[in-house]
Amino acid sequence: MESDIKERCDIVIPVWNHLEMTRDCVNSIKEHTRFPYGLIIIDNASDKQTAEYLHSLTRQSDLKVVILRNEENKGFIKAVNQGLQYSDAPYVCIMNNDTIVTDGWLSEMIDILLENSEVGIINPSSNTLGQFPGKLDIDTYAETLKTLKRKYQELYTCRAFAMVIKKEIINKIGYLDEHYGIGYFDDTDYCKRAQGAGYKTVRAKASYVYHKESQSFSKLGEKKEIFKKNEIKFISKWGKRLRIAYVVPGIKLQSEIEKISHNINAIARIGHQVWIFTTNNIKTKYKLIDHDGIRFFYFPNIFFSIVVVYKIWKRKKKKKMHLVLMNSLYIYKLLSFFKKIIDAEIYMDRDFFFIEKKLHQMSHMN
Repeated sequence: MESDIKERCDIVIPVWNHLEMTRDCVNSIKEHTRFPYGLIIIDNASDKQTAEYLHSLTRQSDLKVVILRNEENKGFIKAVNQGLQYSDAPYVCIMNNDTIVTDGWLSEMIDILLENSEVGIINPSSNTLGQFPGKLDIDTYAETLKTLKRKYQELYTCRAFAMVIKKEIINKIGYLDEHYGIGYFDDTDYCKRAQGAGYKTVRAKASYVYHKESQSFSKLGEKKEIFKKNEIKFISKWGKRLRIAYVVPGIKLQSEIEKISHNINAIARIGHQVWIFTTNNIKTKYKLIDHDGIRFFYFPNIFFSIVVVYKIWKRKKKKKMHLVLMNSLYIYKLLSFFKKIIDAEIYMDRDFFFIEKKLHQMSHMN
């Protein structure tokens, strides 16, 4: 690619057949991308028709594109690493060919990276991440998000359907871990490594890319087995993500607000989910980061304690709470009485160093 362009993002797209889907993806990039970019397409032994289409892209004068052809399907991870190694741009976007981008998608993400040195990897908003267009067409829905320019939400992990990485991160931590084989959890692993190097992984709220999901793996009969095998690899390396119920019936002191806010933010950034069970009138008192691992659940003041016990018990089968924290001694005594029913560790929130240590132990238990 043209290394003299200081502001450029190389878009790395592994392709294995799916001609029409790939064509739609490339056409959307051409139509809606304003930031200088180049395409690095890794042809993973696609059929003749798809290969011919990819080769035809090199003859388009308005497109900077390189095609790297593999004579066998090397899988998603190795193909991406080929592209990352080839790129000399300051930003690289790993992209699936089952995506459709919208106007300004890349510029918005790059602007956030430029303005926030601590942000290292970034996703657009997407149906994959819970932002569904509903009855609106994709472009119209994307336009409604423009009021959120330059705003971002921290993520437990970015996903490689459209994931922009600063080159400095690649220089520091290397490429995707090929021990994950064909794919799954490689992007999560990479984000954990980036976080360990001091970077945030975030979602750009005003950027939107629609993802058809799982199309790249649609012909792999052992998809579930591959997912489970890689999940075990990931958990053995990084630990299991836990669900923490933080029960807060009320707050009176400013010091209490600061303590609880610190605890919630720290737990989310460690990588766990925090489900805050509270009353309807105290959310605005917290000083919380915008993080996808933080969720609120509101209950009325009357019978608050009993309702909380019931809700934790009810979620036990599908979304079990691994640990319950609270700032109330009364709630602590009540939940301790029902400990066998809710099947979770129960602690007061006074000593966060102890809580942090406990979370690490629970996360790495077999």
